Amino acid sequence: MITKEIKYNTVEYTNSLILRSDILRVPLGKKLSTSDTLGEDRQLHFGCFSDHELNACVVAKSTNNKARVKLRQMAVATSFQGKGVGKRLVLDFEVFLKALGVSEIELSARATAILFYKKLGYEVVGDPYLEQGIEHIKMQKII
Repeated sequence: MITKEIKYNTVEYTNSLILRSDILRVPLGKKLSTSDTLGEDRQLHFGCFSDHELNACVVAKSTNNKARVKLRQMAVATSFQGKGVGKRLVLDFEVFLKALGVSEIELSARATAILFYKKLGYEVVGDPYLEQGIEHIKMQKII
């Protein structure tokens, strides 16, 4: 299994859109929308692959602070959930981001993913709120 950057507007990027839709939107009765992908040509995309098949993906969006990014749209294929793929993706992506000068990561975690991120060193900041009709909470980590 390897983790690597996914270039925008490639076959791998298209596959990440399909995975994100299948995991993050279809269970909510929704589709990945144009607003979900707005500005992604200026964002970093990373994926976890085995035998050239995308198993997990995540996106990092710049913030006003160059040393801080927001992780978004993290998705792990159903058949790979609970097998350490998401953990590997996040940890490898953190190394990649740190090499770019990023020192702080924020994210909006679904309530079902809070424990996953806590195990990776992310801390809850703030109160729960609704996004896409489900409960989320802001989390962050200094890397």
